[in-house]
Amino acid sequence: MHKSVIKVMVVDDHVMLLHGLCLLLNAETDIEVVGQAANGEEAIALAGTCKPDIILLDITLQKMSGLDLIKQLLDIAPKSRIIMLTMHDNVEYLQKALQRGAKGFVLKKGLEEDLLYAIRSVMRGEVYIHPSLLQSYIPGTGGKTPVMKDDDVNSWAGLSDREQEILIHVARGYTSKEIAEKCLLSEKTVATYRSRGMSKLGLEKRSQLVRLVMRLGKMG
Repeated sequence: MHKSVIKVMVVDDHVMLLHGLCLLLNAETDIEVVGQAANGEEAIALAGTCKPDIILLDITLQKMSGLDLIKQLLDIAPKSRIIMLTMHDNVEYLQKALQRGAKGFVLKKGLEEDLLYAIRSVMRGEVYIHPSLLQSYIPGTGGKTPVMKDDDVNSWAGLSDREQEILIHVARGYTSKEIAEKCLLSEKTVATYRSRGMSKLGLEKRSQLVRLVMRLGKMG
């Protein structure tokens, strides 16, 4: 079966980083960079013509904030999904980005580790938030870990130790390859544990798993 390619547009005013991102993404068999922009004007012009699946958008651009570009880009390319790139571990930026329609928030300090996972997660319909900011993403928690429920404890107890270990890594945002290296397993075995654990918990999305793991106090 032919594997569809994820079309990505990159918007960043740092030339070296822009070049490096494009090299990283084009090295993947399922990702293709279809547009590059160094500022808001270029991004707006490109979005309508290249119709990307994913727009990687730097928050800090020279003439305008990437946050202010979100709505304009989505008006032009409504099917595109925007992932913000930033140096700032800032809850306010995160909240504004999500409110304005972004589907991902990736910190540049861990870019190579997080970006590919973020792109694929967002393409699956999930929202990707860097692990250090996950608590702030959950509404009504005020940055505190949500209250644990008895059902959560019972469901979690039904998993094997290995399933629990793998799912905690998944919730923290690690890729299958990274988990395999950490746990000395094959990627296929990791995928099996993940699938089986999610099924036992009755969960379908990583965002649901994140909420559960946080309620159990195991994100630390």
